[in-house]
Amino acid sequence: MGEFRLGPEARDDFFAALGEASEDGAPVRVLSGNYLDEDTQSPEEDAYEIFTVELGRRAVRIGVLGLGAMEAPEALPDSFVEGARFAHRDNTSGSYSWEWTGYWQERLEKEDCDLVVVVCHAGQDELARFAAETTGIDLLVGGHGEAAAETLQNADGEPVSLVSGGGTSLTRTTITLSPKGEAVVGESTLLPLSDYEPDDRLNKALSAAQSAASDRMQAAVGTLSGDWSEEGSPLYVQSATVDLVAEAMLWAADADAALLSPAALGGASAASRFSGEDDTAALSLRDCAALAPGDSPVVLVELTGAELRQWLDRSAEAYQAEPDGSISGGEGADVLYGMDYTLYLGASEGQRVDSLAFEGALVDDGQTFRVAVSADRLSAPDFPACTPLWSAARDSRFAAQSGIPAAVLAGYLSEQTHLLGMLSPQRSSTWSLYTGSVNGPLNRLEFVTMLYEMAGKPKPGASAAFIDVSSSDAAVWAAETGVVSGNGTGKFLPTQTVTREQAAVMLYNYAKFLGLKTPSSGPSATALLDCGEIAVWARPAVEFCIRTGALSAAGLRGDLFLPRGTLTRGEANRCLAAFADYIEAN
Repeated sequence: MGEFRLGPEARDDFFAALGEASEDGAPVRVLSGNYLDEDTQSPEEDAYEIFTVELGRRAVRIGVLGLGAMEAPEALPDSFVEGARFAHRDNTSGSYSWEWTGYWQERLEKEDCDLVVVVCHAGQDELARFAAETTGIDLLVGGHGEAAAETLQNADGEPVSLVSGGGTSLTRTTITLSPKGEAVVGESTLLPLSDYEPDDRLNKALSAAQSAASDRMQAAVGTLSGDWSEEGSPLYVQSATVDLVAEAMLWAADADAALLSPAALGGASAASRFSGEDDTAALSLRDCAALAPGDSPVVLVELTGAELRQWLDRSAEAYQAEPDGSISGGEGADVLYGMDYTLYLGASEGQRVDSLAFEGALVDDGQTFRVAVSADRLSAPDFPACTPLWSAARDSRFAAQSGIPAAVLAGYLSEQTHLLGMLSPQRSSTWSLYTGSVNGPLNRLEFVTMLYEMAGKPKPGASAAFIDVSSSDAAVWAAETGVVSGNGTGKFLPTQTVTREQAAVMLYNYAKFLGLKTPSSGPSATALLDCGEIAVWARPAVEFCIRTGALSAAGLRGDLFLPRGTLTRGEANRCLAAFADYIEAN
C-alpha cells in the first residue's frame, strides 16, 4: 500500500516506471485483481500472469494472482484512492477469500494452470483464514507482517504453502514433479538477507534516492527554544517532551485531550537536541522519529468522563510503591494530556483518579470528549470500545508517513515554527502521581516533596543523602537545606506517616534556611490546651507555625494542636499555601 500513500501522481509514476523498465530481470510486474475502476470494476492493472517454467521435460504453467490491501479506502485520504475500489461490489464481507472464490478462481481454472500462486497483502493470521476458506491455491505469498515459511490447510484439508519475506528474508520454495508428472509444491525456506552480498547494480540505482531521502530526514522541520530539561523519569514526573508530543496530537486531531504512553516514546528528550550552550535547536524528521517513535497512526475517538477515569485507574495498576517511598513500574501506563488530575496508587480500585478536570471544571461521568490516541491502543485489553472519528493515516498532511506520531510531530513543529519563529515548552494541563490514597495521611517523603515543589524544585548539589531513599531530589534538597536531618543513623524514614509536629519542624527549618524569624506577636502555641503534649524539640517550630498561620490550631474550638495527628494532602496544600504567603510577605 506504500505506493498509494505517496499520492496519485507518485503512484502513477511508479507504476509507469515499472512498466517501462526493459533491463533483463526487471521489472517486477504490477499484478492486482482487486485494484479496480470504481465504475466498471475492471482491474486497473493486470490481475494475474501465467508463467511457463521448464521442469525436467515438462513445461509447468504457473498462474500468479496479486491481491492488494483491501483496507486502502479506510486507511488513506479519499483523494488518494479517488476513482478506484479495492474489492468487487458483491464482496460485502471485504475478504480476500471472496475475491478468490467469487471471482478469480474460475478464471484461473480456465487457464489450465499446474500451480496457482496468490500474492496477497496480508499477515499470517489473515492468510491462514484465507487458506482455510478456499481451495485451488498451491502457494500463498504474504506481503505484510513478519518473515514466515509454513504449511497451512485449505477448506478440503489439503496443504497450502505460505511464505513471507517480512522485509528480512528471501524465500525459496521447492517444486517437484510427482511420479504422475504433476507439479507439487514442496518445502519452503527463509533465506536471511544478511547472508547475501549487496547488489551493486541495485545499490547504484537507489543511491540517489537514498541520498535524497537521507537529506530529507536531516532537514530541519522546526526550531525549539527555552528550557526543555527534564526533572526525572517521564514515567513518574510530567515531561516537557511528552507534553510536546501530546500537543502535536491535540493539534493534528483537533482533540480535547490526548492519551499516550511515556514508556512507548522511548525516553528520548528534546533537551538532548540542543548543542552545548545553544539557545535554540533545529529539529529534523529524524529527531521527530526519535522523540515520537511508533508505527501506529494517531486516531481520534470519543470517550466519556467515566471511560477516561476507568482507563486512568487501570493505568495506575502498572505502578508500584516501593518501601523507600519511591515509585517504580509504569511501563504500561498511559497519561492523559489536556486534563488535570492526580493518581493515588494507595487508593482502592476505582478510586485512584482524583480531581479530573477539563478547562478548570470537574469532569462529569457523562461528558463526552474528543481524545487523540495511538490506533494500537484501541485493541488493548479493557480499553473502552470506540470507533475512530479521524485517522492521521487518512489525513493528506500525514498520509505519506502512514499517520505515525513522528509525522504528526513534524507537521506540528513546522506550523508552530512558521507562526511563532520557534517553539518553547508549553503545558496545557498537569498530572501528578502519589503513593498514598486521596484522603489518607501523608508520609514524610510526600510532605517533603510538596515543600520542595513549593520551593520551586531547586536542583540539589548531591545525588543522595539518606541510605533509605533513592533517586529523590526532594530528599537531597531537604538534607542540604536543613529541612530534614534524619533519625541520626542516616535514615530518612520516607514511608513513615508525617505528624503535625514533624511537619511544623520541616517548615520551621526551611524558614530558618531562608533567614526568616518567628514573629514577635500573634497567637501563641502556649494558649493551646495540649501544648504540653508537644515534644520539646518541636515547640519552637510549632510556635512559628501558629504565629505565621502556616499550621493552624485544630479541634472543634480551635484550641488544640494535635501534635501526633496526621496531615492529608488537602490539609498540607492549605498549610503550604499559607506558608508561601508568609514567605512572600517577608
